[in-house]
Amino acid sequence: MQIDKLQIELRPRTNAQALDLGFSLLHSHASAAYMAFLALWLPLLALCAALTVWLPALGWTWILLAWWFKPLLERAPLYVLSRQVFGTAVTWQEAVRAWPRQIGGGALRLLTWGRPFSAGRGLSHPVWMLEGARGRVATLRRRTLGNGGTASSAVWFGVVCSHLEVVLQIGILGFIGIFASSGKSSNPFSMFINTSGAAEPTMAVALLTLGAFGIATAIMAPVYTACCFTLYLNRRASMEAWDIEIKLRQMKRPAARTRAAPVLSALLALAGAGVLLAAASLPLPAVAAAPAAVAGAQPKCEPPADGPRQPERGPLLSPGQAGVRKQIDQLYATDDLRNYECKLAWRQKKTDKEEKKKKDEDPDIDLPSASLGLAADVFKVLVIALAIGLVGWLLYRYRHHFPTFERGAKQRVATEIGGLNIRAESLPPDVTAEVRAFWARGEQRAALALLYRATLSRLVTEDALPLRQGNTEGDCLRLARQAEQRGQLARGRLDVADSATTLWLNGAYAARWPGDDALLACCAAWDAQFGKVREVTP
Repeated sequence: MQIDKLQIELRPRTNAQALDLGFSLLHSHASAAYMAFLALWLPLLALCAALTVWLPALGWTWILLAWWFKPLLERAPLYVLSRQVFGTAVTWQEAVRAWPRQIGGGALRLLTWGRPFSAGRGLSHPVWMLEGARGRVATLRRRTLGNGGTASSAVWFGVVCSHLEVVLQIGILGFIGIFASSGKSSNPFSMFINTSGAAEPTMAVALLTLGAFGIATAIMAPVYTACCFTLYLNRRASMEAWDIEIKLRQMKRPAARTRAAPVLSALLALAGAGVLLAAASLPLPAVAAAPAAVAGAQPKCEPPADGPRQPERGPLLSPGQAGVRKQIDQLYATDDLRNYECKLAWRQKKTDKEEKKKKDEDPDIDLPSASLGLAADVFKVLVIALAIGLVGWLLYRYRHHFPTFERGAKQRVATEIGGLNIRAESLPPDVTAEVRAFWARGEQRAALALLYRATLSRLVTEDALPLRQGNTEGDCLRLARQAEQRGQLARGRLDVADSATTLWLNGAYAARWPGDDALLACCAAWDAQFGKVREVTP
């Protein structure tokens, strides 16, 4: 994983915060994630609906069938989010095409005994799908990632999502029942209650229940996948200190200090010391002693001029009423019941000239009606401009859905695959001679890397192979085979690409370096197919 290309902020988070981060990730890429899931979920629902029409007596069985296969479909939105989070744009069509190759790990477990106990499967999907772990390695890996309460958080979040699905189903069925009931009963679920005495539900009820289940699952499944994926990323980041590694990669070497820096610092220090000594030699002003002299004086609290007026009191009706009024006044004069506060503060005196100047600078000007009309016109123009800009942005954002916008658009060519530069100008004039030179000097990895990236460069520039920056070695080889089947790539070039890819994978990832004969044979075949650069007409 190229963690320096992460599109999310890495910092220590609790499991609850990591789950909440999944909502933001899904919100950023909701279109592709939901479309990838719906492209697989809707055909499964259509199959279950056809089986319900054929055998309505087993209506609940077909709902159970859709629920049973749901975990395998969750890997399509995970494919989208796992690429998007590292800055690689993936469409839902690519996710659907890649889905059959992603269901191998853990599929048997999820479709057999592990399905009823798979509430925390969202934390295991990345281990099987992204890390490619299998068997005992996958078990140990899942156990390690589940420490620190991460596994229990995934399980409880899965339980919460299941309850939310049930609530959505009940809400959908109740909403339908309000309008579909005969009116004889106030219960909106009366139409779903079988009063005929038969054990099986009617076909309409089974289809409505299947539809409500399908809608609720389509809403909640990508949410569960995204939140568990960010929980997995947070756990890996905390175990492997990704945030520290990113900061270390971003650190720059400090600039070299010049010789003049110490001299300048010394001059500034001497100047500051001189200013302090000069300030200390000056006599203190006499006003400084004034606060101390009157510190003990208590401020006289008087009600503010603009404060609330006391209500007018009538004449005394009895001799004891004067004492009662005096007690009331003393009570309201306390700090707790007084509606103003007295504080002693020092304020600089201002002369009459300064007060007049301040009033001249800040006159009270009433805004005329013409200014209000101008402000209204400006606001209207801004609203119209924002509306036009929003429409233009939406057209540009979803331009891929309009074929006319894509006509004449220049196809973007990948310049980097797996961290290897495949630009034509980065290659030496004689590729195989340079490969043999690296091999003779014992630089085996450099030799195979040059041969592999030169092969990809020729396929992109000469054969217009549509490689993307996020493609892996397997993706590049798969696209080359598809191009050969369509007649866009010669068979000999495909064989050379297959050989160069195999040599690179065995050497770079397994340290199984080929023999001299195998490398020289591959170089000879490369010269025969890619030795001369063909001119590509634009």
